[in-house]
Amino acid sequence: MRSLSQINLLSKGLNELADEKRGIHSYLLGKFEKYSRCYLDIRLPHYEILRAKSFLDDVMELTDHSIMITIEDLVGTLYDQFLNQVRHAAKISTLGTKVLKKKEELEGNSNKIVTSFEQINPNHWALVEKKVPAKVKRKIIRIEMHRKYIERGEIFLYDMTKIMPEFQLTLEELISLLLLDFVHEVEKGNSKKIMDQIIKST
Repeated sequence: MRSLSQINLLSKGLNELADEKRGIHSYLLGKFEKYSRCYLDIRLPHYEILRAKSFLDDVMELTDHSIMITIEDLVGTLYDQFLNQVRHAAKISTLGTKVLKKKEELEGNSNKIVTSFEQINPNHWALVEKKVPAKVKRKIIRIEMHRKYIERGEIFLYDMTKIMPEFQLTLEELISLLLLDFVHEVEKGNSKKIMDQIIKST
């Protein structure tokens, strides 16, 4: 099984289930660990982090700082909302398709066009335009969350790889995608609607 996150809880859990020597101690430890907290390191572009923080500053200003929310809180909220979609999805394949389309859309927005003079055939050279990923500075944000929510996300990813082999996201990449989509929606002018949703969820 490919790694689904940095800590790869699903793979560890399956290995434990396959171990016939598990006793009551291991069982109780597993129950305790389910509610323990783990950390994920999410790599995000600098601009998206700054744009999201600016949006959160607006939220806090408009609520006279009665709501205090950090970028880590925002990422956690977006992930909670996504898991809620997973729980209520009639077909997770539909949700998975939406995730892949959103990934392609956001990657397309981050690409830049470069032009190079290339040999098309032995007697023909031409200017060719190509889309290549733009080089952007990234920063790591550490997110703390319950182990069971990380496992739930990994299970979704594993289910999707069985349904759609081209679905090869890790949990960190999925969470990064959620924030990038959030910033994209803010940039499109949907900040008022999103702001109301954030205020209601806090």
